[in-house]
This record gives sequence, C-alpha cells and structure tokens, in this order.
Amino acid sequence: MRVTFSAVARCAAMVLAISAGVPAGAQPAPPPISAYAHPANMSSPSLSPDGEHVAYLTPWQGRQTIVIRKVKPGPGDKPSFVAPGDAEIKGITWANPERLVARVEEVEKIMGPSRSIPWRNRGYFAFNRDGTEMVRLKVDQIVDFVDEQTILGTRDGDVVRLDIYRNRWERVAGGTDRRIGFIPDPSGQVRVAVDYSDRTQTRTYLYRQKPGDSFDVLWKDEKNDGFFDILGFSADPDVVYVASNHEGDLIATYAFDLRSKTFGEKVASHPRYDVREAHVVKGRVVAFDWTDDLPARRWIDPAMQRLQDALDKAVPDSREIIVDQTKDGRFTLVASYSPLEPLSYKLFDRQTKEFSLFGDTFPKIPQAVLTPRKAVTYKARDGLEITGYLTLPPGREPRSLPFILMPHGGPISRDDLSFDLHAQFLASRGYAVFQPNFRGSYGYGTRFEVAGRGEWGGKMQDDLNDGLAWAVEQGIADPKRVCIVGWSYGGYAALVGAMRDPGLFRCAIATAPVANLVRLYNELEWSFFKNLNRDVYFEQDRGRLRKASPYHMADMLGIPLLMVHGDRDAQAYVQHSRDMADALKSAGKPFEYLEIEDMDHSARTEAEHTKVLEAWDKFLKTHLPP
Repeated sequence: MRVTFSAVARCAAMVLAISAGVPAGAQPAPPPISAYAHPANMSSPSLSPDGEHVAYLTPWQGRQTIVIRKVKPGPGDKPSFVAPGDAEIKGITWANPERLVARVEEVEKIMGPSRSIPWRNRGYFAFNRDGTEMVRLKVDQIVDFVDEQTILGTRDGDVVRLDIYRNRWERVAGGTDRRIGFIPDPSGQVRVAVDYSDRTQTRTYLYRQKPGDSFDVLWKDEKNDGFFDILGFSADPDVVYVASNHEGDLIATYAFDLRSKTFGEKVASHPRYDVREAHVVKGRVVAFDWTDDLPARRWIDPAMQRLQDALDKAVPDSREIIVDQTKDGRFTLVASYSPLEPLSYKLFDRQTKEFSLFGDTFPKIPQAVLTPRKAVTYKARDGLEITGYLTLPPGREPRSLPFILMPHGGPISRDDLSFDLHAQFLASRGYAVFQPNFRGSYGYGTRFEVAGRGEWGGKMQDDLNDGLAWAVEQGIADPKRVCIVGWSYGGYAALVGAMRDPGLFRCAIATAPVANLVRLYNELEWSFFKNLNRDVYFEQDRGRLRKASPYHMADMLGIPLLMVHGDRDAQAYVQHSRDMADALKSAGKPFEYLEIEDMDHSARTEAEHTKVLEAWDKFLKTHLPP
C-alpha cells in the first residue's frame, strides 16, 4: 500500500526546527509554571466505532473532564462536556457509536487494621454521547466488552454479565478467595481463571473448554520459577498468547496451546528488552507492546503492521503508534512519542491520505525551551550496565552544568526517551537532568529486575551515584552543584541520598516519599500480595530495614531538604513524611515541608501540581541557583 501524507513536510520542518534548538549562550527565559502544571490538553483519545466522533480528556476548571465532538466538526457543531462527579477520570471506551464507559477513581478514607487510611475507590460510569442517561455501573472491574450493549465485569469476586443501558447484571462465573483474574475468549466466555496463594507466592492458571465445565490446572507459576503470564486469546479459540522467559533471561511472547499445555511459536521478541504486554480488543490479542527507548507496537494483522510502519516512517525522530481505528478503517488515531516534543496525537484519513496533527498535550510549553533527550549507558561499580536518559538545558553547552539526579518511582518502573514533563520543567530552569534506570527497573530482563530485590538504599542507590559519577567524568555535571530530586520511590532515594551520601549533593527534594521501611513492611500486611511485595522489595529481610530507612538516619542530614506530600496519598501514606519531619525536628536538623490538602500520590489538578512545582522552583533557586 502506498501512503502519501499532506502534513509530512510541515511535521519534518517542525522537527528540524526543534532539533536546531537554541544557540549556545542564548538560554531562553523559562515559561511560567502554569505551562507545565495544567493537566494534559488532550489525553486518552478514543474514536467512535463509526468514525463520526472522538472522546478525550481535557482540562476544565483546573481538572480533567470528558469532551465528545465530531472528528470533522462542521459549522454549528458543538462538543459535549461530561464530568462524572468529582472523581478523577482514568479512561474512556466507546461501547457503541452512541454510548461510552468511563473509568474513574476517587480517594476516600477507610478504616485499616489500626487507623484510618486513604483508599482508592475505582468505578465505572456509562452515559450517552450527549452526556445523558448516566449510570454508575454495578461492577467492581470491567473484564471485557462483549457486544455493543454488554460487558463482562467482576462483582464481589464473581464474574457478571451487565447491560450498560439498564445496569442489570447476571452471574456467569463464581469466584473464590484466591481468584484474582478471569480471561474471556473473543466470544465473551470465561475460559481461563487465575488463582493466587500469597503464602506460597504461587500463581495458578486454570482452564476449561466451555462454560459449565470445571476448571483444570493449566500452569503453575511458582516463586522464583520463571515468568509466565497469559495475555489473551488468539484467533484460534484453543490458543492463547503468553509472555514467558522459559527460553532465556528476556521475556518474549509465544503461542500456547490450551489443549496440549505446550508452547508454540515465538511471536514477538526483542534482543535487549522484554516483550511482555499486549493490546487486547474484545478478548483477542491484536498487537504486542514493549518499550526500547520509545514505546513500540507490533500488530498481528500484516495490513495493520504495514500501516504502522508507514505512519512511523512519516515523521523522523519519533515513534508513531496506532492507538485506535474506526471499524471501516477510514480513520486511524496515532500517538506520537518523541524525545523532542510532548506527546501528540495525529489522525490519518485513509480516504484523503492526510496525516495531520489532531491534538497536543502541552501546547503552552514553547518549542524554544524544549530540548532533545539523550540515551546513555554507563557501568555500575560491580560492572552492571545501566541505561539513563539525559536532558540538557536549552542554550547551554554540556559542560559543568548545575545537575539534577532524578530517580524514577516504582521502583519496578522505568524511564524512557520520550518527553518527560518534570525533566523538561527543570531543564527550562537551567538544570541538566539525569534519570538512570537503576537495577530493579522494568523491561531489561529477569536478572536485571531481580537484582533490585532487597537493595533499597543499597545497590539501587549505588547505581544512582555511579550515574552521577559518570556525568562528572564526562564533564557534564558540576560536582559542586548537584541536587537529587525524586517522587515516590524516587523521593525515598532522595532522602537516602541526603543522609547516606550528603557529600555528593548540595540539596535534596523528596515528593511523596516512603521514609520508614519498617513502617512500610508493616503496612504491606494490609495488602492481598503481602508476602510477594515484601519479598520483591526486601527479600523478607527485616534486619536491614532500619538501616535503610531515612527515618532512622535523621541525625545524618547534612544538606538542605524539601519534602512535599499529599495528605490523601493512598500509595505512600503521608505519615511517612510526618514521621520524617518529627525525626528531623528531634535531631535539630533544618528542613522544609509542604503538605498539600486533598492531594493523592500524584497531582490530579492544576492547583495541586502548581503547588508542587512552585515549591521545587523556589527551593532550587535558593539552594542550587542555575
């Protein structure tokens, strides 16, 4: 298929302009914080099946709301705005051309084993395209969409079939105390179930040929016995696709025969990265996903893959990923990931052959301050190869720069080469930002991920410091002007850096951090995956938790410290920062602490994000002037 694109010249010119950047010594003035603090201007876009409408999230009154409008609006066409209460909207799906389902999340206080704690309450709303006939669906989680009127979901542990118009449900499969998942086939029949025992840390996959049959054991994935995960069904109702590392360290995807319980052909793999995720539509796997330096997607349908390749080649220095397509194939929605600019969405019209910009995420950030990110590798002190991502300030030579070491959260997560809002915000203020994917990060193979177990405050922290040493050796970082900044696990790492290695840093910022690993270990008692999480993070080694806890190192603080935390954080409870503040006061150590009312683990509104970034900006100007 030959594809021509009317907007390629414009896109290429834009990329060249960005690549040219700002001349050295001509650093532009930083944009206002509001350019970075507002929610994404467009996120989670979804095309209606008939190709007439698009739904997406956009900021309204400081938080995200749903917009539904014509794909090709004409004179007099007005969009609909839909806001399901005060809940945070996490995603939108078209059930049919007239009705949508929104996934939402809200934080409420519940009683834990010993005290009141924030808890994320997840739910779903169904509504018509004009926002009418809205109902909160009587399911705890959606398993899949069966047809234009029906979903499969879970309710009190059972699988139910629910009418999204009448909100009526019927039970179709029973759950147990150990059942954590169900996998339907493309016809909507639950053929696979997943049980989990936290005592033995064993995940058991169960299979049945047809509804009404009893489930038989298909596969047992026991602790430290490799990786195995069923992603979804293939076109053959007796074959599923699985992610597994049974042939080596890296995880790849394979066909798996349910009848013989045997692996078939390898269908997707990468020589350096795990391929362990899939794009599933109505029970059927249609593509495989991974991240190298940028997100990637490989389609099973050869025609879709040819289109994917053509679209990806249309714009240089980016990765164009098909995220949605109308039933007739006329309109294709593409997410554009680039180290040069924020995530944007493009629309390909097969009828007109036009490939045009559809929506930006952060249009208020001027192109002049955006700088390309660079992937680098370095060796940790024990020889392990680490990948990191470097963002340089615009208009500055990469020599002796004020430097920010910014570890990611998770810790089983990772950074990549695509646009990073906080890295670009800090770079616009004159700082070089380095984000190492320390051991334990996701996607680099099983050995690399397992190497992080039990290494909070240990080798994971050493990897960060070794990344800083690399930047100093390269002449990029001024060793006397370095700050460590992090959010979530990154906030924990910032606290450890401020106390374990104060000689390396001039200052530290810890946002939403864990501060006391003894407290965290006890908090995991409340989790369904208590033993698994304790083993993944700490290898059940309670003996070193105190030694690796910033809370128990308070008297070692030797540099300026800022802590920021939301009082409704349902992931890293605010008590960690409150206890840390009390410990620092008792030790007579100066510090700054900002607690943000009603904020969860991340900033959901423009007002919350503004408070975070203003605090960062003010603190850095004082203690690490660029």
